[in-house]
Amino acid sequence: MINKYGLKTIIKGVILLSISLVSLESFNSVIANENPSNSTENQDENQKKNPLVGTEWQLINWTENQVLSKENSTIAFQKDALSGSGSCNRYTAGYAVQENSMKVGLIAATRKACPEEIMNQEMLFLSALEGAKVYSINAKGELEIAYIKQKEIGILTFKLTNNENSKTVEKTVYLSPETIDCIGVAPQQCLQIKENLEDDWTLFYGSIEGFDYEPGYFYELRIAQKKN
Repeated sequence: MINKYGLKTIIKGVILLSISLVSLESFNSVIANENPSNSTENQDENQKKNPLVGTEWQLINWTENQVLSKENSTIAFQKDALSGSGSCNRYTAGYAVQENSMKVGLIAATRKACPEEIMNQEMLFLSALEGAKVYSINAKGELEIAYIKQKEIGILTFKLTNNENSKTVEKTVYLSPETIDCIGVAPQQCLQIKENLEDDWTLFYGSIEGFDYEPGYFYELRIAQKKN
């Protein structure tokens, strides 16, 4: 029974939740450059929960200080493969997700020649994509992929151009009375969240639209989650 903190139930119509949940163990595994579980059953289950399947995105910003050409890079996700335009050439690769961690396999691309600035952009983009470690959907609905390339950390930011199977699912989640130190793209304070009272707390790296968190209360929230 929960009696240390008061129970504060918040139901404000529909509160949008657009960022997936990340467990501390999963994020530590990614930073340590460990592989996701090798269990075929676990991988299949993770793919079923993959919110990226059926979505297409266009690159709008990244931390390379690269001026994007009008031939922007794109990415589209299928069940176990991704593809798109690198700016000049078409590319494809296998990928896997586990919670918010992401691993991209070797990228194969066509070999069309383009102007030098576009080829340079494509080379940097594909190299960054191969170093993908963590993904999230920010409060604007943009896809952010954090990558490590030659010991440097960066972020690719994309806007959604198509989502074939998007739908909203309502559910109840619980928030801990306390936040915890965590490291997303940078050190921050994370909410602790879970869907069932008997579950362990899971780190939440984003914010919940329409909800202002105050420490010291155990929250029960009715939310609408956008997912596939």
